[in-house]
Amino acid sequence: MQKPGQLQAVAVYTLIVGILNILWGCGWMFFGFCLFGFIPGIYSIVCGILEIIYATKILPTPIRPTKPATYIAIMEIVNIISFSVLSLVAGILSLTFYNDDRVKAYFDFMSNPAAYYTANPPAPGA
Repeated sequence: MQKPGQLQAVAVYTLIVGILNILWGCGWMFFGFCLFGFIPGIYSIVCGILEIIYATKILPTPIRPTKPATYIAIMEIVNIISFSVLSLVAGILSLTFYNDDRVKAYFDFMSNPAAYYTANPPAPGA
């Protein structure tokens, strides 16, 4: 089964946004002299680290067996508390692409190929 383009897009921009979130969080930590600056900074850094770890799982072809990380997409949306608009857009796109039938089928196939072929037998002659 071939990796869908939407999943490759999720992997690339999750990696990029993860790096930017770490830098953005460090900026919040450096310039946030009051308590308010540390909370969005720490959240942005944690979100960035999780994004990079997840992107390294889904970037190679074939991906490592994993499930769609909707929790990371939700964390990206919540990261608007640090005014990270790119993170917001990435979270919305991730949730949208995770609901695509081809992406769902690819995750199902990669997590358990035998069960996928049992549930979805290939067409004769394919």
